[in-house]
Amino acid sequence: MSMKTVIILSDSLSAGLASNFAAVLGMSLGKQVPDLVGSDTTSADGILLKGITTVPLPILCAPESDLPALFDAAEELPIRFAYMRAAFEANDYADYMLRITSTSFGEQVPQGILLAGPRKAVARICGQLPMLR
Repeated sequence: MSMKTVIILSDSLSAGLASNFAAVLGMSLGKQVPDLVGSDTTSADGILLKGITTVPLPILCAPESDLPALFDAAEELPIRFAYMRAAFEANDYADYMLRITSTSFGEQVPQGILLAGPRKAVARICGQLPMLR
């Protein structure tokens, strides 16, 4: 299977928030699928460089109001993460967990999602979305 991974962020985010949310989603992917992180390598002058992703991870954008439907459309994909507004508003991880567990998914506001799965399946969901600029 040829796997495709994408991050889709709300097009209303500032550049700083978009960068942060993409980093958080990327870290979550690395934890979920550690084999996507390549091996460490050493430069010609002996500097150790830790492994980075071995797959492209394009960052796309969509209207915030479209993110729940995109997340729902990805229900059958093997990997789908959501970065919820609660994460941005929380003081710490315990506060985030409390906010998430005390509110239904439909009442929460995704700010970004990460999808990964078969190339064609992911493309069907988000193939027409523009790159984040």
